[in-house]
Amino acid sequence: MKPYIVAIFNQKGGISKTTTSTNLAVCLAAAGKSVALIDLDSQGDSTKSLGVDPEIRKGIYDAFIGDAEINDIVVPTAFDNVHILPSTYNLAGIEIKLSEIKDSQRTLVNILSGHDLNCDYVIVDCPPALGILPINALAAADAVIIPVTATPYANDGLMRTLPSIKYVQEGLNKCLLLQGVLFTINDRKKTNRKINALIRSRLGGTVYHTEIPRDNNVIEAASAHLPVCAYAPLSPAGRAHLNFAYEFLERHAKTAAKAGLDLPPPRTQEHAIRILASWRENHARTMNQPLTENIKDQKTRLDKALYGNHSKIERLHLSLVHFFIENRAGFFIFLLSILAIFAIVIRASISGIHIITAFMGIS
Repeated sequence: MKPYIVAIFNQKGGISKTTTSTNLAVCLAAAGKSVALIDLDSQGDSTKSLGVDPEIRKGIYDAFIGDAEINDIVVPTAFDNVHILPSTYNLAGIEIKLSEIKDSQRTLVNILSGHDLNCDYVIVDCPPALGILPINALAAADAVIIPVTATPYANDGLMRTLPSIKYVQEGLNKCLLLQGVLFTINDRKKTNRKINALIRSRLGGTVYHTEIPRDNNVIEAASAHLPVCAYAPLSPAGRAHLNFAYEFLERHAKTAAKAGLDLPPPRTQEHAIRILASWRENHARTMNQPLTENIKDQKTRLDKALYGNHSKIERLHLSLVHFFIENRAGFFIFLLSILAIFAIVIRASISGIHIITAFMGIS
């Protein structure tokens, strides 16, 4: 059976598209479904989150330009029944390449229609903005999910994203379904609650009942290159992502039933939690040790990028410069401290001279 293709899309950045994509993929697998994730973001965060090195030789870029078949680039992950078509760094130049291809907006449609990914679901992690890659994803998808945060600017992003989806529905893909809007990085502040209520009043049942809460475990999971549902399955965000996956499955089952399809039921949530917990145990050694090591590695890479092969004294000088650029108040306090010390030294020197001259009887 043809896999159900879902694009995770919002024209605004920083609203957890990648977090939503990777956690949905892993939670669906824990629920007993097979999943392929397509990483269309040149930053490769979905690729890294599923434990795949973005510096691998071939990725989705090579399929787009016709240099590789799907079977050549699909990569298994550490999670059973989750595969990824990874992003590579050269994906950043895909806009230029696709501009040379006829009917470039349907390139992904052609890639997927000619190959059997042999899975239940295909999740497409889209980059922000309405470029050629998101258009390709929406043209190929059966449904689209819009992650959104309850902030005024994010609400503006949602209002710009909906017309873009309608544009695709009216032209490239008349069967594209808006499967739902998902609140992410959510908290219970008064302003956020008002924005949530506003969006729900506008979109009604399109908005998922599940809301993904703000949770520091998400940041820790990203540092460990793991989805939070596998890093901390019982954390607030981990549980919420699993709830969202089951709400997604329920909506898909209803859509399929209207088309005369009877989908096999997923595992129970309790079973899925045990699966996620077992994956955490399997990766405990990877997760418990490298968090501080990853941070150290990142600091080392950042230092190298900033300072190159400078000596320690030169690095200290540059570090001070960067510190004072970022902390102007600290810079003024530092200057005042230097002036105060200089004044004290001058005063002490003058007093010392007076004492010496008095002692020697010099007027």
